[in-house]
Amino acid sequence: RRRVLADSAPVTDPEILAVWEKCLQDARFQNPKFRLVTSPEVKTPLSIGLFFRTIRVILPERSYRGEELELILRHELVHIGREDAWSKFFLMFCTAMCWFNPLMWVAMRKSADDIELSCDETVLLNTDDTARKQHANLLLDTAGDERGFTTCLSATAKAMRYRLQSITKYSKRRSGALIVGAAFFLL
Repeated sequence: RRRVLADSAPVTDPEILAVWEKCLQDARFQNPKFRLVTSPEVKTPLSIGLFFRTIRVILPERSYRGEELELILRHELVHIGREDAWSKFFLMFCTAMCWFNPLMWVAMRKSADDIELSCDETVLLNTDDTARKQHANLLLDTAGDERGFTTCLSATAKAMRYRLQSITKYSKRRSGALIVGAAFFLL
């Protein structure tokens, strides 16, 4: 956290700030305590921090198109709204307590992947195929590493493959609740 934030600077570009404000309004954040910064230490956009006053959404020092930037910021704001950093902290705590159990390590990795996949699904809810392809390209373009209690767009190669398949081959999932309910009714 210190290394990433040491050389960070608040975003001052009016175009980026306009997209940021729009995303904050869409996410219904009023007077957020977290900030948008850039840092030369990151290769992929991410959010870092556990408490609202310490949360930073960090962008790498590169330019993004308006649509890409909106997808990135929406993704990070979904993580902040769901407090996914706390979920990752809890997973890390459980893994530290049961470090000797290999299943705990697998569970931690799978849970972290599910957090990212759920965030992708929320960001792409009610979007067209063009936005889905754009998000998939953005994932490939911003692939980096995922460490600590951060939430970021990137992931491991296997998780990335699964996320890309879920994004590009989207089909509305039907709940099995109706079938289960009918089976119980018949029984």
